[in-house]
Amino acid sequence: MTIDEDVHAISPYFEVRQTAWGGRACFSNGNIPKGTTVLKVANSTGISISYEFRKEVCHNCFAYDNARTMKYKLNYDCVKNLIPPDANCKINPKKFLGAGLWFCSEYCRSSYLQKPNIIELVECYELLLCHFPNMLKRYNTDIEQENKLNSISISESIIQSAWDEIESNWIPRIDHMKPTKKVSQLPAISEDEYCCIRFVCESLFNLKHMERQCITYRAFNMLQSNELSKISKFPVLLHFQKLVFQTLYILLPSHTGKMLTIPLLRHILGTEYGNAFGLWQEGEAAESREYFGYWVFPEASYFNHSCTPNVTKYRKGNIMLFNVNTDIKKNEQICIDYSGVLELPTVKRRKFLADSWFFDCACERCKSELQPVH
Repeated sequence: MTIDEDVHAISPYFEVRQTAWGGRACFSNGNIPKGTTVLKVANSTGISISYEFRKEVCHNCFAYDNARTMKYKLNYDCVKNLIPPDANCKINPKKFLGAGLWFCSEYCRSSYLQKPNIIELVECYELLLCHFPNMLKRYNTDIEQENKLNSISISESIIQSAWDEIESNWIPRIDHMKPTKKVSQLPAISEDEYCCIRFVCESLFNLKHMERQCITYRAFNMLQSNELSKISKFPVLLHFQKLVFQTLYILLPSHTGKMLTIPLLRHILGTEYGNAFGLWQEGEAAESREYFGYWVFPEASYFNHSCTPNVTKYRKGNIMLFNVNTDIKKNEQICIDYSGVLELPTVKRRKFLADSWFFDCACERCKSELQPVH
C-alpha cells in the first residue's frame, strides 16, 4: 500500500509504499527505461562541509580546486544591503569575519546571497564563528573522558532523561541570565561540533522558510529517526548533541532561535543518522575522490539499498540526480547503493552496512552470495 499522501508526490516515476517486511520503499509506477532520471533534487534541508575543507570547497556549487583556498569570501559590503533597516542584526560592520563562507567565483557568491532571507543564516554563522575560537581553546581532547562517555549503556529512557534535565534545569537557569552571562556559559566544543552546529543552523533556517505543504518539508517530517540505534552504538553522541543544543540556544538570534526546540533538534540529527548523502568530489574515481561532508535530501531518503542497485546517484554542482542504470519493470523496487562498498567481499560489505546504516542487507546479491556452495 502507499503511505501517507505527504510523500506520494516525490516523483512521477515511483511511489513510496509501506512494505510487507517492514519499513518503506520506492516502487515504480510503470516501466522505466534505462537512462531515465527518476529524481532530481536541489532542496537539501542541511549541509555540513568538513572543517578541513571549509575554505577549499565552494559553499554554493561545491567546486574544489585541489586543496587551493577559494578566492571569494564574504565581506561586509556584500551583505550590508541585505540587512533590513529595522533589524536588530548582530553582525559587526567593523569586525565582520565572513561567516565562514567561501566561494569559487563572484557568480557563486552572488547566487548564494540571492537566496531569500539569507542574511538570517549569515548572521547565525557569523555569531558562531566569532565565539568559536574561545570555545575551541577550552576544548580538551581527553580520551579517558570520551571512553567514559562511550561506556554509558543507552536506552530510550536514558536519552529522554538527558533532555529532560536540559529542559527542566539548564534552560530555566540560562533564561534568567543577562546576555553577557549567557555567553560565558557557552560549552567547549571541537571542530566536529562546530560543523554540526552549522548544519543544524542551516536546517532550522531552511525549515523556517519552507512552505509547510511543500514536498521537502513533508518528506522531512516523515523521515525515520535513527537516534536510538546511532547513540546506542556511539553513546558519546548524546553528550555531543547536548553541546550542539546548548551552543545554539545561547547564540542564535531570535529570528532563528524561535525555531529551536529539543524535539526538532533531535529529529534533525536523528534523521541525519542513516539518511544523509555523502558530499563527494566530482569527476574522480571512487577510490581517489575527496569526501567534503554530507547533506540531507528528504525526498531522496526513501530509496532502499541494494548491492545490485538499479539506480545510480551522482552529484552535479549543488544538485543530486538519480538515474536508472537498467530497464525497470512496473512495481519493481527502485534501489540505490548507500555507501560505495559494492566491491567489498560479502561479509565485510554486510558488516559495514549494518554498522553504518543499521540494517542487515537482504538484497538478492547478498542472499545469493551467502548460499552455501555444494
